Amino acid sequence: MKKSIHGIAAIFAAAAFAAGPAAAESFKLTYNFSFGSVLQADITGELQDDGDTVIISSVENARLDGVIGPALPFVTSLADLVDGSDLNSPVLTLSGLNNDISVCSDETCVAEFITFDGVRQFLGKPGIYTSVSFGNTFAGGANAAEVYDPANYSLEQR
Repeated sequence: MKKSIHGIAAIFAAAAFAAGPAAAESFKLTYNFSFGSVLQADITGELQDDGDTVIISSVENARLDGVIGPALPFVTSLADLVDGSDLNSPVLTLSGLNNDISVCSDETCVAEFITFDGVRQFLGKPGIYTSVSFGNTFAGGANAAEVYDPANYSLEQR
C-alpha cells in the first residue's frame, strides 16, 4: 500500500511541476510604416494556449530605423490606459490581429510611447500611434499615427 501512495504522490508532483507557470519567451517585433520607417523592439512575454496571443511583460530596445529610442518600462493595454480598470492584459499576437498594448516611459503615456490600438479606434480602424521619439510629427503629416495594417506587422518568436 505504501508503494502505491508514493507512486500516486510522485504522479501528482510531476503533474503540478508540468502545469507550473509558463516561462517567459523572447520575440522580435517589427512594424513597417507606410512612410518607409521601420519600428523594431525586443519583446518578452508568454505565449498562450491558443498559439497566437502573447501576454507582454516587457518591451526593450525599441528603435526606429535602427536608432534606439528611450526606455519604455511601463507596459499596459490601451483599454486599461483609457479606462484605468487594470482588467486587460497587454497583448500582441503572432497573427497581428487583436493587438492591445501601450508601452511608455511612465504611467502617463504622454511623453514617449508606442501604442498598438486593438480596442479604441481613433482612426475608424485599429491604428499604430507613436511619440515624437518614434517618428510621430504630431502635425498630421506623413509620419503621424496611421491605420494599422497587419501585413506590415511581424512578431517572431526567437
